[in-house]
Amino acid sequence: MQRVELTRVADEALTAMPDDVHEELLALIDSVADAPHPRPGRTVVFGASSWVTCSVMDGVVELLDVGWTG
Repeated sequence: MQRVELTRVADEALTAMPDDVHEELLALIDSVADAPHPRPGRTVVFGASSWVTCSVMDGVVELLDVGWTG
């Protein structure tokens, strides 16, 4: 697993969302962090009802923004 850093926007969104969406988003973040060879640069990953925008560089996943429907 790589190191994951949160921007203030992402941190605030994670604390404001419902628990079920929170679990889905954590799974999305894990999928990016656990990818064997993540693409450097900005990446958007989508779940059933949420998405994560992140940047991957030098072993660090920076969580830029998260969102969910509902």
